Amino acid sequence: MIEQIRTYTGIRTTLSLQQSGEQGSHIPFQNGIPVPSFDPQDRLRLDLGGTWRKQRFDADHDFSMAARDEHWFVQAAEEAGGRTEINYDDSAWQTIQLPRPENELKGIAEANSSETYENGVYYRRKFELGREWTGKAITLHALSISYVADVWLNGVWIGYHEGGYTPFAMDLSAFAKYGGVNTIVIRVDNPPWGSRDDIIPATAGTDFFNYTGIIHDLYLSGSSPCHIARVDVVPLDVEGSIRVSAVVENRSALPAEVSLQGTLFEADPTNEAFLGSPYASRIKGSPAAWEGELAAQLQLQANETKAFEFRVRIQDAKLWAFWQPNLYVAEFSLGSGGQASPSDRFHTQFGIRTVATEGADIKLNGRPVFLAGIARHEEWPDSGRTATWDRIRTDLQQMRDDMHVNYVRTAHYPNHVYTGMLLDRLGLVTASEIPLWQFTRSHFEVQEEKRLSDQMWREMVFSQYNRPSVIMWSTQNESVEVELRTVYNKRLVHDLKTRYPDGRLTTQSAAADQPGAHDPSMEPLDVASWTMYFGIFHGGTYYEGTKQFLEDARRLWPDKPIVNTEYGHWSGEKSIVSDTQIETYKETLKALMEYAVIRPDGTRNEDGFVAGIDYWIMYDWYVNHNNWIDTFGIYEMDRKTIKPVGELVKRDYKTFTEHEGGFVKL
Repeated sequence: MIEQIRTYTGIRTTLSLQQSGEQGSHIPFQNGIPVPSFDPQDRLRLDLGGTWRKQRFDADHDFSMAARDEHWFVQAAEEAGGRTEINYDDSAWQTIQLPRPENELKGIAEANSSETYENGVYYRRKFELGREWTGKAITLHALSISYVADVWLNGVWIGYHEGGYTPFAMDLSAFAKYGGVNTIVIRVDNPPWGSRDDIIPATAGTDFFNYTGIIHDLYLSGSSPCHIARVDVVPLDVEGSIRVSAVVENRSALPAEVSLQGTLFEADPTNEAFLGSPYASRIKGSPAAWEGELAAQLQLQANETKAFEFRVRIQDAKLWAFWQPNLYVAEFSLGSGGQASPSDRFHTQFGIRTVATEGADIKLNGRPVFLAGIARHEEWPDSGRTATWDRIRTDLQQMRDDMHVNYVRTAHYPNHVYTGMLLDRLGLVTASEIPLWQFTRSHFEVQEEKRLSDQMWREMVFSQYNRPSVIMWSTQNESVEVELRTVYNKRLVHDLKTRYPDGRLTTQSAAADQPGAHDPSMEPLDVASWTMYFGIFHGGTYYEGTKQFLEDARRLWPDKPIVNTEYGHWSGEKSIVSDTQIETYKETLKALMEYAVIRPDGTRNEDGFVAGIDYWIMYDWYVNHNNWIDTFGIYEMDRKTIKPVGELVKRDYKTFTEHEGGFVKL
């Protein structure tokens, strides 16, 4: 059964779910292929990073957001004026090193140091595919392009994607020139936030930056036509039971009969690659012992995809937990036709851990925990949101080792896929959120029809499916509308828990005054979470306002853990109001910790119900209006200059996590 794709008055969503086999697994499909894993694989790879040609243009945003029908293609050709064709002369265009934002960045922490460019740009480059690519299934992996991307290869339109924060993939096999030169063209349009209700985010004045362009890695992979698209692993208990779903795609016009064989390994944390490489294949240690079968014979018709589900139990399982990054590597291979070596091999890292709620507790591996968190924007002064493995690792190590966190909130949007991999390997937990930021009723009304928010949710989940570090999925941040937000939350929770259940918790980041502790949109979620800025953006004082709100929330939601997703204050440039930042921190934290589930000595607070706190934020960052930089950070943008409040956070968080990383002593 394939879902009906909803047709909005404009651009259409591109992701659907298809049921496969007797087990009824739901396989995500997008752009005509199963959504692949974005874990890097040991296959042919061509990194498309490097020198591109670019030309800005004044985009017609209505056209960019229109349905891709015959009329659209006629107008697209007129607008392009040959720019999508192979022989177009782009020698007069500017050059740019990608990935990086189109916005010009000065790399300094001051107002107007980042160019606010929310408009159109064409990117072009040529690349060669050697003869070794002949006959391969070629997939384009785009980890983040903001905001609407249309892709042409060798003059042929391949497809499009909407959304600047989630990865996508496209099949290039039928249009690539093997052993020759290829031309790829990407048309990007980034409609300004606040200019229309049908984009995400959609609110003007959003307090993060709307970067334009090819933000994260862009690369090609080459695999055998019949290959393993993804392997999804769900831990079922602390005894080592796991559910494994292997998705095999036959991207060929011929049927295929293949053997699928899986093997499990313990990851080796002493290997240099453990913190040095995103490849799961490079951190394999000793073979693991397991009970059950990880092998199957598969027959696939031409252009057919199948999912095969296994249930096994890893013996003497090592559990993943705070600062205990015990990981495993699943390796699967495909064999066919009596070949001596596999035709395809796939690796992914995963961990054995469970997460659940019981009353006011969040339980990790069956034990109550306290989440001592700090949020982090994915942004650097000289590269914006464009991230690298090393830069992400350095940030997260600083948060763990210097600030003693066990929880990292990845701001208001899914981060680079490397972030989850590194959180896995550092033993830090997170909640991943899609960028519905301060939605009003009109924004939710659009998404009731368009369902791009639903698609972003699925893209987020399926791109981070095997990450033990992700313990919660968050539906939105600080939206005003309540009625339709409740409908929306119910729909996403049902989708997750009935079609692709992964054992994680669901939450949101609601504003404490929108509408208040009685917020009915909390009902379908596992964890009730709010941003709390009493004495700043809400009424009351830092301490009394927070304390009263928590008491109201406990009374109204007695069977849910309560988490604070943001608290803090800006320091002002050159820390001119650092005293206020300190006072806000001390007084708000005092109220939060009075009701925390953990005491300073790590023992259980029997009257506690606050299961986590999250200081806003680790580093200063650029904001979209560009009138100033935001100075809520513990550190300045340089990551070196700690503010006076940072020393207090460092001291206090150490007491929260020094007892077994945040597990509550019973």
